[in-house]
Amino acid sequence: MIRHFTASAFVVDSQKRILLLWHKKAQKWMPPGGHIDENELPEDAAKRECKEETGLDVEITGDAQDNLFATNPAEGRILKKPFAFLLETIEARPAHNEPAHEHMDFVYLARPVDEDQVLTLEENEGEELRWFTADEVQAIPDEKIYSNVRGFILNLQKESD
Repeated sequence: MIRHFTASAFVVDSQKRILLLWHKKAQKWMPPGGHIDENELPEDAAKRECKEETGLDVEITGDAQDNLFATNPAEGRILKKPFAFLLETIEARPAHNEPAHEHMDFVYLARPVDEDQVLTLEENEGEELRWFTADEVQAIPDEKIYSNVRGFILNLQKESD
């Protein structure tokens, strides 16, 4: 099976809404994300994909971690920790000349750097872009959203309540 590294970000605003786009190829509501470029860090890929697909500059958020390199920063640095690392099955898309494959997806939480930014849809990737409340996500028909996307959003809502 062909496998690609990808990164995606659930962008949550101050009103606890989640940004999703209607993905042209998948024909489902999804968070922004995509393939990690060669020599790119996963967290940087998630930020880049958010900017490209939505126009938003975002900050990747995550759990605080001990800095294991505090005494010798020349040895390395701590990266942002994804809240999930998924192996996703991508069905073949003959119309796009894509064989079946898998994505190893670093899934991050993010927030807009500035909430006054204007959403700008990348029309090659998506057909629509909007903020959803958890209740609105719950109301999306099953065939229009991946179960893991809905599950993550509903779990995020529980954790923030």
